[in-house]
Amino acid sequence: MRLKQILIGATCAIAIASISSTAFAGAVTSKEEIAVSTTGGGIKIKSDNGNSFQFGGVIQYDFDNYDGLYNAGTTDPADIGDSANESEWRRTRLTAKGTKGENWGYKLTVDIDDDAEEASVDEAWVKYAGLNNIDLIIGRLKVPFGLEELISDKYISTIERSAIYEVGNFLSGKPDFAFAAQGSWSNFSGQVHLIDEGEEDDDSSDSFSIAARIANRFVFGSQENKPHFAHLGASYAVRDFGNAGSTMDFRSRLAVHVIGDRATAGNDVVVEHADQFGIEAAYANGPLSLQSEYLMADFDGESSSAAGSDVDVDGFYVAATYTLTGESRGYKSSTNKFDKIKPKNNLGAWELVAKYEDGEVDIDNNPNGDAEYDILTLGVNWYPNTNVRFSLNYLMTNADNFQFGGSGSGLGNPTLESLGEDDGDVISFRTQYVF
Repeated sequence: MRLKQILIGATCAIAIASISSTAFAGAVTSKEEIAVSTTGGGIKIKSDNGNSFQFGGVIQYDFDNYDGLYNAGTTDPADIGDSANESEWRRTRLTAKGTKGENWGYKLTVDIDDDAEEASVDEAWVKYAGLNNIDLIIGRLKVPFGLEELISDKYISTIERSAIYEVGNFLSGKPDFAFAAQGSWSNFSGQVHLIDEGEEDDDSSDSFSIAARIANRFVFGSQENKPHFAHLGASYAVRDFGNAGSTMDFRSRLAVHVIGDRATAGNDVVVEHADQFGIEAAYANGPLSLQSEYLMADFDGESSSAAGSDVDVDGFYVAATYTLTGESRGYKSSTNKFDKIKPKNNLGAWELVAKYEDGEVDIDNNPNGDAEYDILTLGVNWYPNTNVRFSLNYLMTNADNFQFGGSGSGLGNPTLESLGEDDGDVISFRTQYVF
């Protein structure tokens, strides 16, 4: 989209202008003070006139050992279900963000893809904060749908997010373009986004979506030494895919990103409309946290297409974490989501994680029947300091009526059961550095 290109250029220009005004204003006039900080590992520059600039990033490297259904998509039939190893640079991102005066802000994040040997824009927006408690944002930013999806991938408890977001085609991640309004009042926050879902190079697309989320934190007593609160929230998204509809694949890597093929409930299903709902709840008491979500979606098939079919998706997860060294998970009340853990001693912070998730995809004209899965994840996270994290996860997965690959409608292709692989185990390890 031409608008996206203009937006990215404008964001870069604002960033350069802010850096220039912040970095050089102190040299021009003695009335302005400039503070430079490298405490978090990146660079923060701030002047007393409201200008600021911050540069940072994240590096994540993953190693996975998997078997069973996770290796059912191998090209050699003799290797189906065997144990296999893969590794990848999961994320390598650089971020520049800052403010211009009291009312304007910006952010630009570039994602470096090692396999493709290219860089792409992950996030780019401009914000106006001149209204009381409400910010207006234009650009590419994360959709306000679901608690786990909104938590930064640097700070989620498990290595990967729950599979239901991916297999159910829920409105998540960062679409090409959105106009957003978001606000916070004490412990309550709300966001509404109007989203252009058209392809980047398709100026004639008439696809759009509206997503909204509200959430509140209920505080019990003082939060200074031992955070103690409950969290409740809800999300809703309505998606209109235009006159031609949208061709969708209902599939997932089932919480293991490195595998090449995905477990598929159905390929090339043409839909014209969707309603998606989410309910979220959490509880935190010192080193203990509990977190859960239930998601559901109804897709209306495109009646004029032979590949059109109604699709119903629903799933949930329940997760618990406990920090052995006494630290609490961070929490941002402005957006009502969990944040980083800050180690308190030289041993770092040690966090135990347990998570169970379950999901189902019902495609009306799929002769294989409803596709179902469940995943149990056990893990441990070690935070030597605020910048470094090591994570180890063990996953036990079962899946019914999923398949790998296929052409055409993708409905009725051989299932995992027919390949003799409807379960699988995974050991995942991640090294992360945030600056």
